[in-house]
Parts: sequence; C-alpha cells; structure tokens
Amino acid sequence: MNVKMILRIWSQALLSMSVTLLLPATYALVELGGLDTAAFFSAIGLALVVTGVVLQNFGVGRFQRAPLAASAVSILLMYPLLSIFGSLPFTLTGWLSPIDALLETAGDLTSAGLSILPENAPYLLILWQSALMWLGSLLFLIILVTILPEVSGCFGISLSLQGGQNFGAIIGQMNLMSVRVIKVYLTLTLVGVAAFMMSGLGGWDSLVMAMRCISTGGGKFFPAHDSYHVEYAAIFVMLLACGNFLLYYRVIYTLLPPPPELGLNWFTRLKQYVLRLKRTIITNAKLVAANEEAVTLYAAIFVALLIIFTRLHVQGIYFDGNEAFRRSLFTIVSFMSTTGITFGSTAHVHDFDKFFIFLMATTGGCIGSVTGGFKIIRLIVLIKITAAEVRKTIHPRMMTAIHVGAVPVPMKTVGRILGFFFLSLVTMFICAAVLSFTGPTFSEAVSMSVACLSTVGNLPGLCDAADFIALNDFGKIFCIVILVVGRLEIFALLIAVAGVRFRRRKSDW
Repeated sequence: MNVKMILRIWSQALLSMSVTLLLPATYALVELGGLDTAAFFSAIGLALVVTGVVLQNFGVGRFQRAPLAASAVSILLMYPLLSIFGSLPFTLTGWLSPIDALLETAGDLTSAGLSILPENAPYLLILWQSALMWLGSLLFLIILVTILPEVSGCFGISLSLQGGQNFGAIIGQMNLMSVRVIKVYLTLTLVGVAAFMMSGLGGWDSLVMAMRCISTGGGKFFPAHDSYHVEYAAIFVMLLACGNFLLYYRVIYTLLPPPPELGLNWFTRLKQYVLRLKRTIITNAKLVAANEEAVTLYAAIFVALLIIFTRLHVQGIYFDGNEAFRRSLFTIVSFMSTTGITFGSTAHVHDFDKFFIFLMATTGGCIGSVTGGFKIIRLIVLIKITAAEVRKTIHPRMMTAIHVGAVPVPMKTVGRILGFFFLSLVTMFICAAVLSFTGPTFSEAVSMSVACLSTVGNLPGLCDAADFIALNDFGKIFCIVILVVGRLEIFALLIAVAGVRFRRRKSDW
C-alpha cells in the first residue's frame, strides 16, 4: 500500500477545505460584524492547514502513476476525514450532536443534502452547509476524471464524450484533467450566481442557491422569494448540473476568443472572432445533438413533465397552468438531478408521481456530472444489450454490436455495467435490511438506503418516510458508510478491500 500517495491526496483535500472556510469567515466579518465568529472559523481553517501541511510532508515523493489499491483507499477514507473537520462548526456551536454533525457533514460532502440541521439554524451555518456541498462535488469531479476511472474501470465515462477524452493513472494527465474540470465548475457556479441575482435574490442568497444547485446538494433550504423567476433560475442551474462537465469544457473552450495576432487591427480580429464563433456554435449544437446521453436526458424530462403536468392540471390541483407547469418541471428536474430540493407542501404529490420521481432519482443525470444515481448512459447500454440479446435469440447467427451514439461499446464495458447494476441492487437491499434493524419499517429503510446510494437526501420525505434524525447512533454511522459508498460507487470499496487483503497475503508469503 502506497501510504505516501494516500497522505498526499488527503493533504490536498484538507487544504481545499481550509480555503472554503474563508467564505463563512468573510460573511461573519462583513455582514455580522462578528470578529469572534470570524476568528472561530479562521481557527478551524488554521487547524486544517496545519494538518494538511503535516500530511503533505509525510506524503513527499515522486509518483508517475496512481496505484490502484492506494487510490481506492484514499478516496474512501477522504470523506470521513473531511467530515470530522467539517462537522466542527455544527458541533461546537451546539446545534447538532457529534453523531448528527458527522452525518450532516457526510451528507453535504457527498451532495446528498440530508438536512439534519434545524430550519431555524443561523444563516452562517446554512452558508457553511452550502459550502460543504459545493466543495464535496468539486472533489468528486476531480476524483471522477483522475482516480475513479482507474479504480472503477470507467464504466462508460469514456463513452459519454464520444471517445474525446483519455483517462489514465499518469499523474501529469490527471493534473491536466483536474484543472479542466475546476475551470468548468467555477464557471458554472458563477453562471448560477448570475442567474439567481437576475431573478431577484440578494448576493448571499444567490451564492447559497448556486452552490446548492450546481453541486446537486439541495436540502430543505429555499429562500423566501416574491417572483417565480427564482424557481426558473433554480431549474436552469439544476439542468446545468445534470449535464456532462467534460462536454461543457469542450463547448466553453471552443467559444473562447483566439489569442490576438500581431499586425491585425481590432475590427479585423472582431470580424474573425464572429465568424469563428458562428462556426463553433453550429459545431457545438451538432455535438450536443449527437450526444445520445444528453438527448435521452432531455427526452426523459419532457416525457415526465408531460405526464405529471397533465395530471396536475386535469385534476384541478393547480388551476393556473403556469403554476402547474412550474411545479411539475421543478420537481422533475430537482429529483432527476438528484438535488432533491422541495418547497411547499408535497400533499398534492400522487403515489404514481412518487413512483415516477423515485425512478428518476435512482437514474440520475449524465455520467460526467456531479449527480448521483445509476446514470443515464449505463441505462442506455442495458436497454441496448437487452434488445440485442432478444434479436440474437430470434436470429442465433446474427452478429450484434452495441453503440452509444457513434462509439462502439466494448463487451468488457458492457460486462462491467452489468456487474455494477447487479451489485447496486444487492447493496441497496443489504443496506435496507441493516437499516430496518435500527428501527424504521422496511419501506422506510428502502427509501433511506436508496436516498444514500443515489445521494438524494430528501427522497424519504417525499415518500412520507421517517427522517434520518430518527435513527439511532448505529443507523446514523451506517448511513455515513452508505453515503460514501454510494457517492464513489461500490467497486471502490471492493477494490480497496481486495487490495488490502492481497497485500496482507503477499507479506505473509
């Protein structure tokens, strides 16, 4: 086991969290004028910096590749390590007990948004909760394009960009991919803040909602507003979070103006840029239209919207067509993106709607996004392999091939997706069985298990199940484990356990 590699990854994560603590410290100093509160968050940040520097010193070394077992162990234990430090503001202020604070922080970092924090909690803690969601999704994006493809065998991520990206364990290549996704994530966050400010929210509320929506953390917080434009802004940002961030990078990179050329005046450069922009917009539109995963995502949202909107409007639950359309679209996009934001009463939600929303939440968005769930591209592959097997049964001599868009799917990838689907189902039922021993009924345990594995913390509330706060200490600790496994997918845990056992047997030999 490469311990230095693990310590280096942990140190970078801790230093990243220390930077995030500047946000609540700034709010406390600027908006509240509380120097002691700002010093409180600064002290926690200083502890993170010291711990990160110490781990970085012990993790000194030159690595050309990321070892498989060490990568799996590092990302599995990274979230509990960050949860310990991230829970300090909730615990030291007295709003949550240590176990509840750990569960709340783990839910925020895994973008589940369990919302154990009381609704009357100070705005400063809500801001820190949102910052944890934003940081957790950023770390997941970095893991998604660096460590996770090596650990989980990609499972279709290379198909989501029509074969346009190469993934591997080379350190230099991993650093390049990390910089790309960080740029896209920051850009989309700023777009989200601008969208909420244009809808009428204040600066801090816009930042909080942008961090919650773009990270798919969600939760129960939704600021008071007088205009429905705020809800449409949330829908827009959550739709952005559903998409493939690597595809966004390709689109954004091609839309940037070229570097200035010597010898050309500003009018000639502007004319060249306009012509280039016209060509790239057409090319990017064709690229998105050819992306089968994105088309399937929008088609699924449209079909779900048509079904739920028709039922709400025909049965007279909302006599205003605009309100019925807005509520239907908001609920669909919220749970399809595994954000899980709800506002208002859910008493009007029919059992059929709950089943439909439950299915969408377990599916999730695109595989290159920060959403949870099974991911759409894997579902596409499963449907196509089923149809191919049916055709092959009718015509035994027929040669079949699976394609996603224009990219052929290797049978090795198909086998991994089938194995992942089976292990996901088995993990869900095992986790539900364990949770049922802690007090909830089996239906409540199933909803909690799916909520943790799909990172949709508000799913039990939509299904009229008990909240996570009602669990005992063992159930809460077990939910923390499920959250990490669900966020990083079950194969990371299996590879970590197998790597440790293999290392032990090798040393014994």
